[in-house]
Amino acid sequence: MLKMKLTVDLADGNGPRVMYTNMNSDTEWERIEGRRASMIATLGLGDSDYCCWAYTLCKLAGDKMPATWREWVALHPDMTIEVDKSVTEADNPNPTKAELPADN
Repeated sequence: MLKMKLTVDLADGNGPRVMYTNMNSDTEWERIEGRRASMIATLGLGDSDYCCWAYTLCKLAGDKMPATWREWVALHPDMTIEVDKSVTEADNPNPTKAELPADN
């Protein structure tokens, strides 16, 4: 699983939003883009990959989104996405904020 911190600023006056990739966003990226995490070493990552992840994470968070990430980017052409690939589980240990079981 790819673990990244994305700081997304849509340049809409609401300020930046911090999101973390997870298995759900990774598998959606693979499905939408037709790529595999194993391909990153040879093909690398680009802006379209980060936009796809950010769109997917916003959608998973319940934001009202257009049908595709490309339409979303067209609505926010001045957005910026900062990427931190050095994220560990300690940086975002419970991203859903759900209560953990007592035996966990």
